Amino acid sequence: MKPLWNLPPKFISTTHSLGRFLRRDVVGLTPVQIRLALDSLSRLYPGPADVHFAYEMIQEQQVARLRLKRDQPKQGVFFVHGGGFAFGSARTHRAIASALTMETGCEVWIPEYPLAPEHPFPAALNSLEAMWREFKSQYDSVFVLADSAGGSLAVAMMQRLSREERHEIQGLMLLSPWVDLRSNSMSSRADSNAWSPFGRLDMLEYATHYLAGADPKQIEASPLLGSFEAFPPTLIETSAMEYLHPDACALKERLLAEEIEVCWREEENALHGWQLFPDILPEAKRSVAAMSQFMDEKRVAEPRHQMHG
Repeated sequence: MKPLWNLPPKFISTTHSLGRFLRRDVVGLTPVQIRLALDSLSRLYPGPADVHFAYEMIQEQQVARLRLKRDQPKQGVFFVHGGGFAFGSARTHRAIASALTMETGCEVWIPEYPLAPEHPFPAALNSLEAMWREFKSQYDSVFVLADSAGGSLAVAMMQRLSREERHEIQGLMLLSPWVDLRSNSMSSRADSNAWSPFGRLDMLEYATHYLAGADPKQIEASPLLGSFEAFPPTLIETSAMEYLHPDACALKERLLAEEIEVCWREEENALHGWQLFPDILPEAKRSVAAMSQFMDEKRVAEPRHQMHG
């Protein structure tokens, strides 16, 4: 097996195993503590000078908006960040959003949706749906982007939309999506934790915090089980060795079964969350380039709501 990030595979595997042990069994970090630590670290990232980053209140929730300072964007990206439903923020995802803005000239919205365990299912989904309706009317072309647990929220949100509303979306971009929260999901059964900073126990914990007793088999909790009728063209990106690779594969098959256009992209040796570091990781730069190409191809065509109007 090839080295990862220029480090021997055995070192990566041992480091992840030790990290999980220390975090879970020694220190006992809670999701809230992880959230605070990540948010504190993310504040050290200044962001590119050419990208304007600011918060505003929309539907009683904070939304970060990123755009090039010199342009008035005509296309928008609604970015649902990941983080196990319990952490992550606009600041933790600022680097990838900034890179996409610089690459495409789009404006990116990153909603600060309510997080578990303080705000369990379906609080985040309800909040995102309300913010989406504010977002979609402001641009000629609109895209939805999500990573990891954000993929579950984004897909579930789109399944709530009407067929006509889905046709207004130029494309959906899902990075390492987590779309099946059942304890016996394909990802859970595979439990590929040798190459992941989290494992099956972590996923069960995050799902439990988020669902707070709700049935994981209901569609809005595990949107893989729902309908994908009239979904827009979808870019799915995954790594062959990451924990959630089976989720991505299963989602691809569901979309293809309903004759939805799928652009599949798979990295061989990337670790989960690699897309968040486009300033330093070549594989993250490739991800941004792939999203830019996908957006360019989809916005060239006549808007979908006109095609089906």
